[in-house]
Order: sequence, then structure tokens, then C-alpha cells
Amino acid sequence: MYKIHLIAILIVSMLLQACSLEKEEFNKITPDNFYKTEQDARLAIAALYYNSITKVGTWSPGFFVQSINSLPMITDIAAGDMVRCSYGDNPWEYLRNKEWTPSNGYATNNFFHYYNHISNARIVANQIAKMTTISEALKEELLAEAQAIAGWKAAILYDLYGPVPYPTDEMLSNPADLVYPERPSNEAFVDIIESFFENKDKLMVPDFGAGFGRMNQGIANFVLMRLYMLEAGRTGDKAFWQKAKVCAENIINLGIYELQNKYSAVFAKSNQKNKEIVFASPSDYSFNVNMWHAEALPNNYPCALNRGSGAWGGYKILWSFYDTFDADDQRLSGIAAEYTTDSGVLIKRENPNDDRHGVGHGAIPVKYDPDDTQVGYFQEHDFIAYRYAEVLLAMAEILNELGEDASVNAPQLTQLANDGSVLSSDGGTTALSFINAVRVRAGLAPLETLSQADLRDAILMERSHELYCEGVRRADLIRYQRVTNGNGYVKFDEDTNKFLFPIPIGYINEYKGHLNQNPGY
Repeated sequence: MYKIHLIAILIVSMLLQACSLEKEEFNKITPDNFYKTEQDARLAIAALYYNSITKVGTWSPGFFVQSINSLPMITDIAAGDMVRCSYGDNPWEYLRNKEWTPSNGYATNNFFHYYNHISNARIVANQIAKMTTISEALKEELLAEAQAIAGWKAAILYDLYGPVPYPTDEMLSNPADLVYPERPSNEAFVDIIESFFENKDKLMVPDFGAGFGRMNQGIANFVLMRLYMLEAGRTGDKAFWQKAKVCAENIINLGIYELQNKYSAVFAKSNQKNKEIVFASPSDYSFNVNMWHAEALPNNYPCALNRGSGAWGGYKILWSFYDTFDADDQRLSGIAAEYTTDSGVLIKRENPNDDRHGVGHGAIPVKYDPDDTQVGYFQEHDFIAYRYAEVLLAMAEILNELGEDASVNAPQLTQLANDGSVLSSDGGTTALSFINAVRVRAGLAPLETLSQADLRDAILMERSHELYCEGVRRADLIRYQRVTNGNGYVKFDEDTNKFLFPIPIGYINEYKGHLNQNPGY
């Protein structure tokens, strides 16, 4: 990504503070701070990514507060029926059982600050739009990137909190004026998010080299696809399924992404930046780290690493969810239902050893393969957030809801099942074609003709098995109009206000009565 540029920003910032006591105003556009060169604009865009992905220095009791890396587990735990954290009841079980409040967010409050990130990206975009020292083509590309970053943050916030305060351009240009922007309606905020992606075709094509991790056409369509599926579930309006279909087909038509031959290969350190990844947060020991194994592995888990790599015994796959997998599902290779300690003790369901440092609370989502060069708690894997497999499963769901075929083909795959039989997907254009491509890759037999309702349930199950611990479960259950009580999903017998997280009380107080809380809180 922009590692060197980000370091340069920090160095320049420190030098300015150390060498000068002169007052400077960075919140106003003046001839002195207006972007003059391409590098000025690129550095400003690079700064928009920073603090969206970093995990270093952002610890808040129990949670890293700003990292995209922490969002998947927070939302999957909040879903209630897939995964838990064994650190203790407070705050993790309160999160799983939806006992959060505006004053006690239990990690539901960790991302509301992104609403400031939207404004930051808009300010950068507005300044780029006024540049006269770069070509129009380059200006369009940089402007599209800044706007799409704003749209990305806005879409994340909309999923978690609903619409957030949205200042006008006049408010942004006069930050000293004390004005409280209002929360738009759902419909208006969706329009706002769409407007940020109006120029998405000007973005770079997906790049698995120097541009890896930057906003591109694939990520932009992926974010919109998720948004439209959310709105389809919220409103029941089939027009959103059609919009989601266009986005999914755009991603497929790029002709760049592909399923890896095996599920385990997606998360292998030796296969970093593989073409199944739509977006990953690049790992970098200097500012952005992946601490999955430190957070998931018990302190007695065997590995060739220093023992710090397996220490905290946090993440667990609930046994009730683990039991929904087919025994021949090759995705189980990433879940440790049992292991033998260095001292030779077999830890398994019947002999769990401990809830936290064992398997009492559930199986262990190893997910990424061991990193033998891990430094302390920090492994070198990029943190994978969005994958092509999700696009294929989304397409299956979209086609099933619309009752029509795609204009693009699903992957045609062949895979050996655990029993040695050969499995194949048909590479067709139906909903079954898309779900079966994912199933065959996992070593499972293709599904045959199902009713719309049965296929809907099959897709929901397939998404949970393919995308466990990747942050989709909460949104899936909401879209399917199902909520959980911590012990499995049921239909609409829980508080549907919990579909949105509460706005943190600190922001309500800051707005002095001008910011309405979400219903039910």
C-alpha cells in the first residue's frame, strides 16, 4: 500500500512539532496548504487509509477500537450463534447476548468515529477537485479514490448504526462554526453512499502488486453489493436485488478474481495476495498487524512458534455451530476440534481441559496457517476482509430472490472429495451454479433442484460455513429477518431494534440534544 508515504507523513508531522512553535491552522484551505502536486494529493489519500486498518496503539478496554481487522469478530460475536470469545463475560458475553446499551457499548461503539473519516475524505476530494496542476485524467482517478473511501466508511456505518450525521459542504468549509448536522433518512443516506461511488469506473482495476489494499473497482462494487443486499432485506424492494446483481456481475466481469483450488490456500502465508481476495488489510509490523493466532489459540496449543503466538485462548467456534458442518467439509481443516499439547495430552470435546485454554467453549478457529516467522503476537498474514467466494454466494442469493439467471457464468470446478470421488460444478448461470462452485471447492456434492425457500436456507448455511469469522453472520441474519439469543437463530422473537447498534452516549452528549438515538435505546 502506501507504507513509505504513511511513514513520511508521520516523520513530517513530528518534525513540524519539534522544530517550530508557530501557530498553523490545518483545518482551513489556504494558498499555503492547498494541494500543489500529484504527491500532495496521493499523500492526503494515503492518510485516509491510516487508522482505518491499524491495530497498533488503539487498544481500549477489551477491544482494538479503530481497526477494520477487529470488525469481523465483533459483528460475528454479536450475531450470537456462531462464535464467542472466552476472555470473560464482560464484555464479550454481553456482546453475544445483545445486552449492549448506549452507555455500555461492549464494542458496538467502536466504529461510530468513522463518521469523521467520511468528512475527512470529502475534504480531500474537494481539494483534489480544485487542483489545476495535474491532468484531468489523473484528477478524476484520485477524486474517485477519495470519494470511494468516503463511501466505504459510510456503508460500514450504515450497516452498524443506520444513517449518521452528514454535514453540508458549507459546514465542512467552515469548521469553526458550531453547527450540528442532522441524520438523513435511510433513503437519503443510501443515495449519499451511492453518490460517493458515481465515478467508481475511474478507479484502478484490482492490483495484487504495489496497489494491493487500495480502493479499486472490485472493492467499490463489493461494498455496493453488500449495501444493496442490506437494503433489499430491509425494504423488501426487489430493485435493490437488481442493483446488487449488477455489482456482482461487474466484479465477475473484471475477469481478475478466481477461487483458489483449496479453501486452506486462501489463508496460507505462502499464498499471500491471491486472486480470491477482494480486499485485505496488508500486514505490516510498523503500523498494521494481524494478531489472529494470539487472540484465538490457547496457551497450550502446539506450534513451532515462540509460545507467545498462542497465548490468549479467545476465539471459539460454538459447538452448536460446529455441528452444522458436514463431516466431509474440507473447510473444517481451518477449525481445530482437538489438538495434542506439547506434553502429549489430547484435548478434545470429551476432554476439553478448560473453557478458555482448551475446547470447553468450542472448537478453535485457526483460520490462517501457522506463521513460523511470527514476531511475538504478530503474524505476517494480511488480514482478509472481502473474498470472491462471498461474491459467488451473493450471486446465488440474488438470483434465487429474483427468480432469474445471471448474464455471467459461475466457475466450473473439479475437486476430489475426502472419499476420493470426483466432484464437479457446472459453470452455469443459475443460483445453483454459483452456490455449487463454492460447495465443490469445499469437497461437498453439488445441490440439486430446491424450492426457493429451501435454497434460501441452503445459501444462508453455506455462507456461514464458507465465511465463518469473516464478519458476515450478523448482516446475514438481519437480511434473512432472523435474530439470535446466543443459542441459535429464531424468527422475530427478539428485539428487532438490536438490528442497529446504539449511538455511543458520548456522541449524543456532544451533540447537546441535536442527535437522535436509534430506536429502542
